[in-house]
Amino acid sequence: MARPQLGDEISKRIIDLIIERDLPPGSPMPTELDLMADIGVSRNSIREAIRALRALGIVEVRHGYGTFVGSAGSEALRTWLLFRTRTPGAGTTGRLRDLLEVREMLETELTRRVARRHRPELIAALESCVARMRKGPDSAAADREFHDLICAEAGFDLARELTRLFWDVYRAAEAELGGPAGSASSTAKRHQAIVDALVAGDADAAEEAVHRHFDEVRKRAKAGKYGGFGVAAPVD
Repeated sequence: MARPQLGDEISKRIIDLIIERDLPPGSPMPTELDLMADIGVSRNSIREAIRALRALGIVEVRHGYGTFVGSAGSEALRTWLLFRTRTPGAGTTGRLRDLLEVREMLETELTRRVARRHRPELIAALESCVARMRKGPDSAAADREFHDLICAEAGFDLARELTRLFWDVYRAAEAELGGPAGSASSTAKRHQAIVDALVAGDADAAEEAVHRHFDEVRKRAKAGKYGGFGVAAPVD
């Protein structure tokens, strides 16, 4: 078995080969023999590195077909983040707070950019989400879609993927910790303020609306069972 430090180096070399050869997701990976020759290590070392890269989604092993370049989705990072927020003895509530703060920073900037320029059909889609929030039963799904629409409109795929990731991790953590739920009407009202700022094309007002929205989430969260910083449902 490759030593941890050596294993990391081999994994990095394989990633470099994928990039240098411009292999898109789904492309066949070089064979073990080719990798052994290119990197200059044993078959066992290559296999250990491939297993590590597979766990990260960088490569995909299809039994009976071979090894292919993976899509490198966010699943590995989601698992790590959820584990990190749930690990006892290291400030779980602080980690959840940090997660919310990072998401707020991302969404504030993305919303500012959308306020300066957006397609007319975005407003109709956001208004539809707010209407669903007011009805209650579909509020959580409408809430998630609302934020995702804004991130998509901003045109930064990585930022959109990260906000989705933070949302999912926070929701998974809050389901375990518990907390008071916000009313459908208050949730809809905060999101409507964001829509109004976008309609006006006012980036400053949009930023302020996003901050007020997250401030309310934090305010509700303080009533969670973890005292200093619990969690609330929905996350919004």
